[in-house]
Amino acid sequence: MQNKGINSSDVIIKADDIKKSYGETHAMRGISLEIKRGEVLAIMGPSGSGKSTLLHTLAGIIKPDSGKVYFSGSRIDNLNDHGRTMLRRTKFGFVFQFSQLVPELTAIDNVAVPLLLNGIPRGEAYHRAEQWLNKVGIADAKLNHLANQLSGGQIQRVAIARAMVINPEVLFADAPTGSLDSLNSELVMKMFIKTAKENGTTVVMVTHEPTIAAYADREIIVRDGRVEA
Repeated sequence: MQNKGINSSDVIIKADDIKKSYGETHAMRGISLEIKRGEVLAIMGPSGSGKSTLLHTLAGIIKPDSGKVYFSGSRIDNLNDHGRTMLRRTKFGFVFQFSQLVPELTAIDNVAVPLLLNGIPRGEAYHRAEQWLNKVGIADAKLNHLANQLSGGQIQRVAIARAMVINPEVLFADAPTGSLDSLNSELVMKMFIKTAKENGTTVVMVTHEPTIAAYADREIIVRDGRVEA
């Protein structure tokens, strides 16, 4: 589904002719796009097409070789490391295929960490972490379980709670259900999209799966480092 007539005030992320190469490999060959506030955008394409490079560039993890990236009207591609780190800690949330939970920490510890890093008092941080874990369906009995004591679906729910606990403006997801079976994929995606919509969070996700992309408001296809459709 294509969005028509997007006003500049509605645009939260904009890429302007961004390019990125790794040696002789051209991961992005001049991509331009706009993402509006509250939109759920799915980025699809074959392996090696540049999907993840695009996602990481929009999120300020990777700097493009050329071109510009804007967040809320301000350029972020030219920020220094500290500026980009602060953006990721306060405005952007992240969910990856493999949750990247800290294995030595409990579920509630993992979710509280971003708040503690942002200077939130410990009591408030853990209260908010518990609230978000309950929102994503992690029962009280599981709050103090380590990651290896949780199922795959539960681990991804904890990862989503960790991403959402800072109330991000944008949630970036790289194959968020890629390590789950079809049943858990559907359950996690329904909860994922519901949670984002309730909070007015913009979602940018990479997926190989049409059934997962179907949850998005709009899809784009990346092929050979370009937006094809």
